[in-house]
Amino acid sequence: MKQKVLKDMFAPKPVMVDPEVKEHDKTSQETSDECSEDEPVSKRLKTSNKSNDTVKRKKSAVKKPLKCDICKQLLESPSLEMFSGDGNEAVEEFIALASETLSIFDADSNGEGEWDDKPQHRITNFTVYDEYGHLCPFDTGLIDQNVPLYFSGYIKPIYDDSPALTGGVYGTKLGPIDMWYVAGFDGGEKELIGFTTIYADYLLLQPSDQYVPLFDTLREKTFLSKTVIEVLEEDYEMTLEDLINIVQLVVPPEQCQPFSEETLLKHAQFLVEQIESYDLAAGEGDDLLITIPAVRGLIKLAGVTLGAGGSQQTTSGKDQKQRRRPVKAREDKVLLQSQEFLYSEQP
Repeated sequence: MKQKVLKDMFAPKPVMVDPEVKEHDKTSQETSDECSEDEPVSKRLKTSNKSNDTVKRKKSAVKKPLKCDICKQLLESPSLEMFSGDGNEAVEEFIALASETLSIFDADSNGEGEWDDKPQHRITNFTVYDEYGHLCPFDTGLIDQNVPLYFSGYIKPIYDDSPALTGGVYGTKLGPIDMWYVAGFDGGEKELIGFTTIYADYLLLQPSDQYVPLFDTLREKTFLSKTVIEVLEEDYEMTLEDLINIVQLVVPPEQCQPFSEETLLKHAQFLVEQIESYDLAAGEGDDLLITIPAVRGLIKLAGVTLGAGGSQQTTSGKDQKQRRRPVKAREDKVLLQSQEFLYSEQP
């Protein structure tokens, strides 16, 4: 009995709520719920605006990397180099081309045998740069986009293929470059890379020490394209496996790694663009290199996009087959004329 009394004493007693108070609380809760349904719209707008402002502030706070407005290279990049400059003896292009040193005819020559085409010379110790003097590669599409690129170097007569700094004249800020091209697909030891300006054509010999790193990558893929095209010309039934095996045996240019399947895949897009351009000069009834199984296999394996060459690169490649013969013929014509002139002076 005592236990029951004690239990009743300590048991929680029900709370008596006044009906009016209860109704007021219910009304307040309903009002609060209605407000909670209305408020989020404005709150979300305010929150969204605040978020956008925060994002804008964060974006504005992030420092964008500064780029050159001409060559688009990062100005703070450690790989960006400035042209070291020309010597006092360097002259402008049209002055250099008028030099007697570059002419195979003497002052008394009546010009017999000359032609109306642009003069063609060789250039060594060359460097390519933009208006600000930033060293630039010329095979990355800048010329396609009409970005003015200039070059300096030692200009030599077409018949002098020695990289030595003799028998020529220093030129400064030659160009801008209208076009660059690859030629020499006639079985020679080296590929020929050239520039065209409004005044003349220049075949490249050797880059300056400063420009070597930028030029080595280009040499690798241009030499590879020369090798591949010449190999394909010999066998129109060649498979990709055969091509890889042959390429691996080729001795690469100096400063370049041995060629491999990875090299082919790395430069596959460039190679196919060169082959496409080379085929544009094919005669009626000639077989096209692009149809060879090895090329089709390379296109499929590397995921090459056909017809993707830029206008400038297409132009430079387009004249490869046409140029390799005129360039060679033109060279032979110059050599023949110079020999005739020299021998005519002998008693």
